[in-house]
Amino acid sequence: MKYYCDNARHLICIPYSRENIHKMAENLDIKRCWFHASKPFFHYDIPKKQIERIMNDPRVTVVSSRDIVAMIKTELGVNN
Repeated sequence: MKYYCDNARHLICIPYSRENIHKMAENLDIKRCWFHASKPFFHYDIPKKQIERIMNDPRVTVVSSRDIVAMIKTELGVNN
């Protein structure tokens, strides 16, 4: 699994699935209450006090917010 975070404090993983995203959260010691089940793009929102720790974790790649959306759309097979 690969983990991705943006500067807006959104965190996802690829392959993108609810099961994987919760495993990622457990691996990164992220609280379940930070999960956002917004449709169609569920993700974790990282509190400001935790973002530096997450962004500096060697397992996490920092990308743009557009990249996050594009990755999710690709995983879901959404064209627009």
